Amino acid sequence: MINRLIVCGVLLVTSPWLLAKELLVAHTNDFHGHIQQEGQYAGAAKIAAFVKELKAQHPAVLFLDAGDAISGTPVSSMFEGEPIFDVMNTMGYDVGLIGNHEFDHGYKKIERFRAIAKHPLLTANAVGPDGKLLGDAPYLLLDIDDIRVGIIGLITETAPTLFSPTGNQGLTFLNPVDRLNELVPMLRPKADVLILLSHIGHAEELVLAEQFQDLDLIIGGHSHTLVQHPVRVGKTLVAQAHHYGSHLGLIKITVPDDLQAPLIIQGDLIAANELPQGDPITQALVSSYESKVEDQVDIKIATITKSYSKSQLQPILENILADAAGADLGYYNRGGIRDVLSAGDITARMIWNLEPFGNTLVKLTLSGADLLILLSQEPSLHHVAAKIDPDRRYQLATNSFIASHATLAFGNAITAIDTGILVRDILIQQIKAKGLESSAKAP
Repeated sequence: MINRLIVCGVLLVTSPWLLAKELLVAHTNDFHGHIQQEGQYAGAAKIAAFVKELKAQHPAVLFLDAGDAISGTPVSSMFEGEPIFDVMNTMGYDVGLIGNHEFDHGYKKIERFRAIAKHPLLTANAVGPDGKLLGDAPYLLLDIDDIRVGIIGLITETAPTLFSPTGNQGLTFLNPVDRLNELVPMLRPKADVLILLSHIGHAEELVLAEQFQDLDLIIGGHSHTLVQHPVRVGKTLVAQAHHYGSHLGLIKITVPDDLQAPLIIQGDLIAANELPQGDPITQALVSSYESKVEDQVDIKIATITKSYSKSQLQPILENILADAAGADLGYYNRGGIRDVLSAGDITARMIWNLEPFGNTLVKLTLSGADLLILLSQEPSLHHVAAKIDPDRRYQLATNSFIASHATLAFGNAITAIDTGILVRDILIQQIKAKGLESSAKAP
């Protein structure tokens, strides 16, 4: 049983006799299909156990997810995200958000996610080709133990650059500021607590907090930021709980009897190893889904003597792609590398976690000038950028996500040959045959 928690150094007693004007908000973001406990990731069952105990002991609990629930593990990728929402039902979510990775299997799949999920999936600014919002609602007004709670859902306006154009034609993403200018004045008088559930990124959410001081709390996602305690921007607090279920966010909001007085908001992150033993109902469902993939992915393919970060993996993966395509060089976008590799045995599951999207290997032919533009999309200077001759034409091995956006950007100035071979399969075969470290030493 949960008898007490420390949130921002404050003793939080979770008992039925607590004041009715106290709201607890548990939150996750960027879960990316990590339903199974693994390493530093809690897994769905441990999070479910904590939230269920919290709800049993407190009259006003709200459990929120800030988007990107899918895409990141074999069980998500093989079944196109559907098991994740099924498992989230057993976890007890009250409200979710559509993130950019919910579009990984095409926008029409979101209707299926909405049908599976027992909690509403919000979006106030993702619009389908028919002009209708793609979520269940743009916002919610809830009464939770006599506390009026308003929740607005927003996704980053840059979403189209973050998923494949295939299956996502004709979408519109409205400006978040414009939507908040409409919704905040409308909802503020109707809510004791006004929350923005955001998949926009921590830096951008801090800016929104400064612009919209009538928001009490922003529960954020997208940037995978570990915000140990909510950041105060004027009267608004901004929270985010890292990624993959490594942490669960918990926020206490005290609503004074005098509605003119300010809310008291305190929060903390609870690390995976601080959570209780897993909820058996949730774990049974997780195990059922994982049993459908384990024979394919829980197979040792190599051993490595050191750990590799995402930045260290990038040139290795690029070498593997270039070798497989017979290209001059490879380009593997840093954002597409979704996990790290730790020293010891490497399994096929680890490569699935590293590349969960099912991208194929594409060979591009393009000018050095266009290649430099492509490489400039990286968050820092790409390691080969200084060696690129703008006047030369290059054969580049990359993934279908990058190739699709390059084709949109450069049109007939480039040629693209899609091999149809999964990048994930190439990585597994190469690492199994030659080891990872031999690719690290390749030119």
